[in-house]
Amino acid sequence: MDPKRFRAPYILRERIWQEADGLRAKFASGAKIPVNVLDMAEFDLGLEIVPADGLRERCDTEALLLGDLKTILVDKRSFTSPKQEYRLRYSVAHELGHYILHSEVYGQICPPSAEAWFEFISNIPDDQYSWLESHAYEFAGRLLVPPDALVTSLREAMKMAENAGFKDWKNDPDMSRDFLGTYMSKAFNVSAEVVSKRLRIEKLWPPS
Repeated sequence: MDPKRFRAPYILRERIWQEADGLRAKFASGAKIPVNVLDMAEFDLGLEIVPADGLRERCDTEALLLGDLKTILVDKRSFTSPKQEYRLRYSVAHELGHYILHSEVYGQICPPSAEAWFEFISNIPDDQYSWLESHAYEFAGRLLVPPDALVTSLREAMKMAENAGFKDWKNDPDMSRDFLGTYMSKAFNVSAEVVSKRLRIEKLWPPS
């Protein structure tokens, strides 16, 4: 496939949500918060997660679904460092987004190596690459931060803040959202940025 002629599929956000919610509901690994995305990938979907030395340096990525649709490479440093757990979980969820949403595309390209895949991606039109990535980002966020659990967590976080004397959410909504996101992120084992983004996308912020 000529990378210059590559075209990403058009996928509605509603369908991405349906796919993420359906995958989480299908397996026990998605029944509790935090979602056990590593078990979901390896044991439920049968994908092999393979630590790769210097993946970030070689291919400018934390994780990579190979075209065989059987293997997710992860940067070895991220895989082995407890401090990188949030990044690893989100990166794997992101690649599951490609696996669920883009399997036909990946199967057609089927690069023989991580470097070959990176070279191909580097040469597709920027807007098409952005579409692919936006699908996977949305899938990962919805998979790891389910809306019902997000609502519950937000109520708990707001109650905590109110008990500490903070109630003026509308005075500085962005700072308030980031503050609550930091508190809430621990429940989901994701970064505060991911939680903050989900609050916006799910239209839960600012609170009524």
